[in-house]
Amino acid sequence: MVSQGSAAATLLGSVLVLALAGCASANFGSWQTGRATFYGTDAWSIHKGSCMFGYLDYRRATGWDVVAISDIAPDYKGSCGKCKEVKCKNMNFRDGYGQYLERSSVCWDESASVVVMVTDTCPCHYPNNYHSNKRWCCGDMYHLDLSIWAFEKLSDTKWGVVATTWRDVPCWHRPQKWARVPSWKKATAGQKPPAGFRRSQDGRPAAWYDFGHRKAL
Repeated sequence: MVSQGSAAATLLGSVLVLALAGCASANFGSWQTGRATFYGTDAWSIHKGSCMFGYLDYRRATGWDVVAISDIAPDYKGSCGKCKEVKCKNMNFRDGYGQYLERSSVCWDESASVVVMVTDTCPCHYPNNYHSNKRWCCGDMYHLDLSIWAFEKLSDTKWGVVATTWRDVPCWHRPQKWARVPSWKKATAGQKPPAGFRRSQDGRPAAWYDFGHRKAL
């Protein structure tokens, strides 16, 4: 015979499990279509992002798999430190000027994905780089400006821009199939940390997840 106390405890436990499951599932968005460019090896360093996280340690959080999103995207506000799962999609599309881009066979593996953290902004209006920013960041299509380290796991950087499928995920999420740089390709070298840098100085939330680098390199 089950006591009232035991029954109540069991019921409460079930409710908590369901509540936690609901919270977890609420953090996963539906898959959507977009496109992605990349940055990080030129003047646009991933370590100088608008989210002000400072130098990003490749061994922490999502490592150097990070992303800048448009400042007119519907989910831009409050996006710093949030994460997205991204896959390459073999699909043709147009840029912000209406130019048609053939990208029907550019992905390493459409079933593989990366998890990226938002650390920067892709501004629609940016006088110093007006033509390029207007081409990609002004809302004609949901746009992700991936770090080169994330992009090269999905496609060859020679393409410059590819179509994607993406969804919002908790930053601890581990994809069913991690995207990797093909074994015959050399991964891009990164920027060394500043003198005296300590891993704990990485300003990203959830830096304790510390799993990105094992799948990133």
